[in-house]
Amino acid sequence: MPSFMSQCFYFPHSLSRTSNLPKNTFFDYLHTTIGKENFIRQIENSFEFKSLEKVVKEEVTVQDAVQDLINMTMSALSIHGPNKQGGIGLPDYNVSLAVMELAQRLEPSKHTKLVDFISHLQKQVAIDPSTNEPLRVQGDTLWTDMPSFGYTDIETWYEFDPCDETLDSKQRDRWANLNAFLAQLTQAADIHYTPPKEEVRFSPLDKSLQAIWTMAMALENERPPALLVDLSAMEAACLWLIYAAERLWANVLNSRTYPEVAGAGPGKRYEEEGWTGYTRERWGIWEDALKEARAKCQDERTWKLIDGALASLRRGMVNQ
Repeated sequence: MPSFMSQCFYFPHSLSRTSNLPKNTFFDYLHTTIGKENFIRQIENSFEFKSLEKVVKEEVTVQDAVQDLINMTMSALSIHGPNKQGGIGLPDYNVSLAVMELAQRLEPSKHTKLVDFISHLQKQVAIDPSTNEPLRVQGDTLWTDMPSFGYTDIETWYEFDPCDETLDSKQRDRWANLNAFLAQLTQAADIHYTPPKEEVRFSPLDKSLQAIWTMAMALENERPPALLVDLSAMEAACLWLIYAAERLWANVLNSRTYPEVAGAGPGKRYEEEGWTGYTRERWGIWEDALKEARAKCQDERTWKLIDGALASLRRGMVNQ
């Protein structure tokens, strides 16, 4: 887990009081089996999780669920004011955790409603009626900046090592489902590419950086792709291309780069390269690595996944 995570993570009282643990040991506790189970149980018991379950099952519309969240936030504002920890930030935090948990449980084909919910929520702005100014959590605007979503999704993404051969099937499925969800969210995001030399503003729903992290692990690894073909990292790389190839190729066409601190540089096999984001050369290396993995693949499910990724990669290039 990156060192900055422990510094920026927000702990609303309802989901961080487990065993009255100090915050500096909370992450260690989460990574125990009991800690994880208790944390998930608290997420499941939240109003936000139950509401999103109904959205996924089409028992409640996306619009109604978003309005319910807005109502909860405004109620918290009237009770606690705009600045109290565990006040207006709590529904935002809880709904981010609920989305992450459901995304990991659901197969990619069932992510559509979650993507619709987050996309609709991000278009809303919560206004403080006493000031007529947008409400903010830790300096970020509710909900255009999606204050809690960024760090909850990164913490969730870092939960497993996708190059670990000992991951069990449940862990593999959860990590694959998470990446498929982030890919679909990224493809659906309203993204504007700024002209050169202008300040870049990244959409909070654009997870293209995590796509690079995934590709670097699976397709730029010091180990050849043929040795990684059965790992979760390779599956996730394929899912990113299957669900977001057009967006990733648009990043290439627009030379999308990231600050050095973002970690968008090359994997160990290409350490000498100066990449800081998306380039045509890098895109070609990803394609070649997938072809190499496909040539050595013996598992039918995996080679079909790689075939799907290659087809989507080529289709994404043609469509733009």
